[in-house]
Amino acid sequence: MIRSVSHQPTRAWNHAHQKRHRRGWILITTIIIATVLFAALGDFSSVPWLTLTGAVLQTTVRLVFAYLIALSVGVAIALLVGWSPFTDALFPVFDILQNVPSFALIPFFIYFLGYTDRMIILFAVSSVLWPILFAVLAAIRNAHADLNDAATIFGARGIRRIPFYLMPLSLPAVLTGSIVGIAIGWESIIGAEIITNAAGFGSFIKDASATGVNQSAVAGMLVILLIVFTINRLVWAPLMTESAKRYAE
Repeated sequence: MIRSVSHQPTRAWNHAHQKRHRRGWILITTIIIATVLFAALGDFSSVPWLTLTGAVLQTTVRLVFAYLIALSVGVAIALLVGWSPFTDALFPVFDILQNVPSFALIPFFIYFLGYTDRMIILFAVSSVLWPILFAVLAAIRNAHADLNDAATIFGARGIRRIPFYLMPLSLPAVLTGSIVGIAIGWESIIGAEIITNAAGFGSFIKDASATGVNQSAVAGMLVILLIVFTINRLVWAPLMTESAKRYAE
């Protein structure tokens, strides 16, 4: 009897998770079918789909590189600073740097790096970095004192404290910071492509909208919305759910 009661919340949680997962797949399938039908019926017959696909892929690749760099740098800084005695002094400095408008820095990046892929990627890194950094720092600073004491008792001292205590502690914060950072990264990269006229989705949407809202502009926005929604449902949502389940247990 006790065993069956103890597993009841787990079964209920699994049932709810599967139900949400099915709803997500149904919605994704509906959007894909609707887009294909619109294209087949000729509503988007004038859209240069190959050009649009290439532009979206270029922007997505830049975003992936920017995210990986920002993730590595942000987590490394947060882990090194978060358990040091300089945390309280450096936190306001990071806060000031975070509040500098990102697009105010783009002339700086262009001056030193030119109109290159590297400039766009590093510019995006300067925006994606902060949500990840602050999320991990907050998780470390707000960790319960009992967890710190337990980690010390079980031998997580010195440099061993990072892989055996701080990194597992920071995983949920890395996920939440990544979700916010990726959203900002789309904006940064597309904005930089529009400003610099670099090949990518930004320049595609700029050229498509030059004569007003048309089929190409609408198709481009639908494709980006579909990509963002799919990533959120298939990547971030399962990871967040698994993380919440693990820490709840």
